[in-house]
Amino acid sequence: MRTNKLLLTIAALLLLVAAAASAGGTAEVTREGPTITVASKAWTEQLILGNMLLEILRAEGYPVEDRTGLGESDVIRPALHAGQVDMYWEYTGTTLLTLMEHDPVGDPDEAFDLVKAWDEETNNVTWLDYAPANNTYVIMMRQEDADQLGLETISDLADYINQNPEAISFGTNDEFYERQDGIRGLEELYGFEFDPDGVRFMTTGLTYGALREGQVDAAVGFGTDGRIPAFDFVTLEDDKQYFPVYNPAPVVRMEVVQAYPELSDLIEEISALLDGETLAGLNQRVDIDEEEPEDVALAFLREQGLIEF
Repeated sequence: MRTNKLLLTIAALLLLVAAAASAGGTAEVTREGPTITVASKAWTEQLILGNMLLEILRAEGYPVEDRTGLGESDVIRPALHAGQVDMYWEYTGTTLLTLMEHDPVGDPDEAFDLVKAWDEETNNVTWLDYAPANNTYVIMMRQEDADQLGLETISDLADYINQNPEAISFGTNDEFYERQDGIRGLEELYGFEFDPDGVRFMTTGLTYGALREGQVDAAVGFGTDGRIPAFDFVTLEDDKQYFPVYNPAPVVRMEVVQAYPELSDLIEEISALLDGETLAGLNQRVDIDEEEPEDVALAFLREQGLIEF
């Protein structure tokens, strides 16, 4: 009996060692300097992005502390300013509209320049290069339908609806439909109107299922949602830049950048790889395929040749 228990204990320890060896977070700390505390918000995309930072820093020998899943901006920001958090991914539109109380901006470069200058001057915080992915509002359609109708942009959709006023049913939540910076403003800028009898009101999270099941022909969603590629949807290009941009970018305390001057180039290699299609695909692996965010992040860095172990 004792022999069996001993064998089981040894087997369990070997499994733990093997698991640790195959997982991230085991690289030796070789850099001298302050520990870098990495935070993130608590939802899929943010957990993936936060773990990318953790894993590439670990692989390069930086001392790191994991605070991913800490909370939303109203939790992370005070911690960042107090020096309890050193780095996290934020969205340009979130800072611009919520923290700066600035008017919406549809140009990604303009939005980035505004938030970077404001944070450096006000909070001793800097922004590294933003990712091309844009997690803003989007108008989605089923790929097959959009291809059949020849619709690639919101202008295309507007022209089609003006010629066929009752042809397109639309799924949205009621608040966003009525807001001047929501669908009403979109209709005004593009010069069309969804048929009021064809609008179906639901929470934003349900628009994906309604579109997939054919209950509506178009719907509002978010640009990097994993259900877009999973359900074979297409997002119509916002060719008049109506919706504010929400590009994710690493936000870092200036003290950390000064302590590790080479850090920016390292992390910006990740940003450059994250276009909308790529980030939506990574989100899909977690939300649809049920992989763990940290596993998806580590696998992506390995696939891109950014880390080797």
